[in-house]
Amino acid sequence: MRIVCVDDDPIFLSIVTEYLRAMEMKVVACFGNPDLALRAVREGRIETDLFLLDLEMPGMSGAELCAALRQQPAHRVTPIIMISSVTDRGRVKEALEAGANDFLHKPLESVELGARLSMVKRILEERSRSAALADEVGSLRAQAGFGFGFEDAVLPNAEDGVVDYLVLENHLVSLGWSGLPGTVILCFRLRNALWAFGHLERLDYFDFLAEAAEAILEALPALQYRLAYAGSGDFVAVLDRGSRVDPVELQMAVQAVRGPMWDAYRALDIPAPEIAVGMPVQAPILGGVPSRLLRAARMQVVAGEATMPEAGLALPLAGSGRISAFRH
Repeated sequence: MRIVCVDDDPIFLSIVTEYLRAMEMKVVACFGNPDLALRAVREGRIETDLFLLDLEMPGMSGAELCAALRQQPAHRVTPIIMISSVTDRGRVKEALEAGANDFLHKPLESVELGARLSMVKRILEERSRSAALADEVGSLRAQAGFGFGFEDAVLPNAEDGVVDYLVLENHLVSLGWSGLPGTVILCFRLRNALWAFGHLERLDYFDFLAEAAEAILEALPALQYRLAYAGSGDFVAVLDRGSRVDPVELQMAVQAVRGPMWDAYRALDIPAPEIAVGMPVQAPILGGVPSRLLRAARMQVVAGEATMPEAGLALPLAGSGRISAFRH
């Protein structure tokens, strides 16, 4: 994995470089000046899989550099980990809002760094897998064993607002014992996802998921959140600490949304995505485990997931390609 480090402390740069080399990581470049790092990126001289940025630097802060990197097309989704001795939660939140994926505290421990890098590696592998699927899905339609399974946490090609499921889980991990308590997790279940997976071509099913994602995003505009697809028809949203959510009102808002594919579904007598809103799960003060909280949120959705519409037998089977002409 190729890594770029930016920190105004040369001693720390030397230490983190030794850590990375011991882990057999490739250090592409080290910068003591954030302006020089940004210039190199803008000039296209940097190809990297991960940025490690110090938060407190003279001139341009790490959060500002992070935001500037996100403006570069080549690094809009490149993982960025902030490293700093700052413990103020507001500063950490500022860095995450600027686009950082994770946060590590100084003094840096090699074991903790290794654990976070392993998570980044998993994210990169998942993205590579999703990208390969996106390349293939245009020409390969529904074939036996093609592409992805119903349980897979693929990344729908919806509008901005949907992240990798691993990124969502890593965000919860990065909050730590001080930031996790009070965080709210909410599951949206696409109740006819199993029907759609069995009856639609894979590309059309991908659009079906994207349609559901856009409906959820439209129903959540007033809230600060991260949304990811967890597989098996479940979308999971992580809301800011202390968020207040009325699942009944949210259910009504989701049902009121009519996405860009709605008319196409109606014209073809194909059911639009049916979305059920679960009860919110709030992380406890002590003992909150991200993976368990995510599972708990998915268990809170009302019964009836993956239901088959009554008109199912009259609907087109996989391979018909009837939705494709309406794709946006």
